[in-house]
This record gives sequence, C-alpha cells and structure tokens, in this order.
Amino acid sequence: MVDYYSLLLRAVTAPGAGDAQWRRGIYDRARRMLASRLRSLRPPPPLSEIAAEESALEAAIERIESELSWTEHGTIAPDARTHDRFGDIGSEPWTAREQGLIAAPSRLSRAGWTIVAVLAAALGAGGYVAWIEMAQKSSPPQQAEAQRTSPPVRAVNTASNGELAPGVDGGNSDPDMAYVFRRQPTFYRTLQPVGTIIVDKPQHYLYLIEPNNVALRYGIAVGRDCADLVGLRHVASMAEWPPWQPPPDLLKRIPAMMPGGPGNPLGARLLALDDGASRINGTNAPKTIGNAVSFGCIRLVNDDIVDLYNRVKVSTPVVVY
Repeated sequence: MVDYYSLLLRAVTAPGAGDAQWRRGIYDRARRMLASRLRSLRPPPPLSEIAAEESALEAAIERIESELSWTEHGTIAPDARTHDRFGDIGSEPWTAREQGLIAAPSRLSRAGWTIVAVLAAALGAGGYVAWIEMAQKSSPPQQAEAQRTSPPVRAVNTASNGELAPGVDGGNSDPDMAYVFRRQPTFYRTLQPVGTIIVDKPQHYLYLIEPNNVALRYGIAVGRDCADLVGLRHVASMAEWPPWQPPPDLLKRIPAMMPGGPGNPLGARLLALDDGASRINGTNAPKTIGNAVSFGCIRLVNDDIVDLYNRVKVSTPVVVY
C-alpha cells in the first residue's frame, strides 16, 4: 500500500498550502487520480482492497490536517515540522525508496509505483495550476472588454455555492460533481450496527453502514437548519415528493406552501427525523453538494436520496456528528 501520508505531506508543504481551499483542491486531485488508477486495474481488485486504499488516503489527509500548524503564509510552523525514521521530510528531495512508499507486496502494491507517479504528477502541478487560476482572475483590459461584448450566457445558479431559487429544477444529479461526492462503497470501520445512517457534517458525507466494514457513501450539503444537529436520532417518517414550507425569511417572495415535484427544494424524497425539525432530503440544486447552504438540513441529489430511501425504513438510527 502506498504511503499516502509522506506523499501528500510533501505536496501540501509547498508555497500557498496554508490556504484551506488550495489544500482541498490538492486532496481532491489525489482522490480522483487514485480512483482512476484503481478502476483501470485488470482484473479489477476486490471491493475490500479498493476500500482499504481509499481509506488509507483519507486517513493520511486527516492526519496531515490534524498534525500541521499552518501559518498565515502557508508554511509549516517550526514546532510542527514532521520527522520520521528517514529524517526531516521537509529538507532534501526524497525518493520512493528513501521514504518507503511501497509496503508489503500485494497486487495493489505492485501497482503502487504507477499510482505514486500519477499522484506525484498531479500534486506536483498543484502549485502551477493554482498560479494559473489566480492569473486568470486578473484579466487584461482587452479581455475584459471582449467578455462584456460577448453574447450573454444564461446562468442557472443563483449563488456561488450552487444554490438555485425554489421552483427552479437543476436536475436529479450533477454531471460535474467531484468523484469523492458521488455515491460509492467505501471502507468504513464503526461500532454502529449495519443499517445505521451516519452523517459526517464537516466532511459533507452521509454513510449507510453495510456488513464487513463497508459503507455506502453519499455526498451531502448541510443547511443552516442543521448547523447544531448532533447525536443520535431516528427516522420518524418518510415521504415521496414532499411539499415544502418556506422558512419565515423567504415567505415574502415565495408562496406559503410549494407542492412536491421538480423544482421543490426538498427534492424527490424526505426522511424526517424524530426531533421534529431535522430531515434528510433531496434537492432542486445538485451543485450544492459538498457545500454549506443557507437553508434546509441534510441534502442529497435526487438520485441519491431515492437510492437511500429504498434502502432504509422508519426507525432507522441516524448518528450525526
């Protein structure tokens, strides 16, 4: 198995890594590269091995974020520099052999060199890509003028987080959704029983626990109504294409009740929790997945909430953290 910790640590200690959004982009590219490599292996590896590799990468990301103290300028604080048995990993160029990137042999480990090479190329280019993106934000006057005179493009989103106005149907899924937020089985070790729903609000994931340390993972958006939701709940009721009652601050612009159907902010399905206020539901704005949103609770794209709805029942436990 690849030593993702050493690999990612080297990447995110580059200039600019102190910006959380910049580092998140690095992590997302690493996830996509790993997933692409694993899918290309022939014959396909067992699900448990794929889940183990993905879990190792996620563990490395969590360890890096918890161990390093990022300064305002994106460098590592002197007391947070990390050492291992190979010495200071932030000083001299290192190689896979020096850092022990390949562990005990297995079919996935033999493919490790390719995975490392792909990840290293993607991560090594992270700083350059970030620089290009920043440069593009400062358009020269001629380019800005060309943009103003170009034919207008119809904008669907009404907010930077992908939010859509109630009544506007954004579809049942987002074709541009990042791979990490797409519905997929993943390795997940927990003491919660099979069939439990676990909501990880900080990471924007919802897990449905399955046997053998596997969970079905869904990407979610977290609304303001559930900002303080935590602990154990249960599914109290379930509904298909539920009507939506706008919150008080939207009542001046929206009718008092919106019937269920495409464009309804509650989406195709609803799982109401037993606290009487919280819910897991679909959405009319699939591009909000992975973001915090202004209203609502726990959102999934309609394709995912329908899938989850068909797998659970009333009284299903829901653990939120």
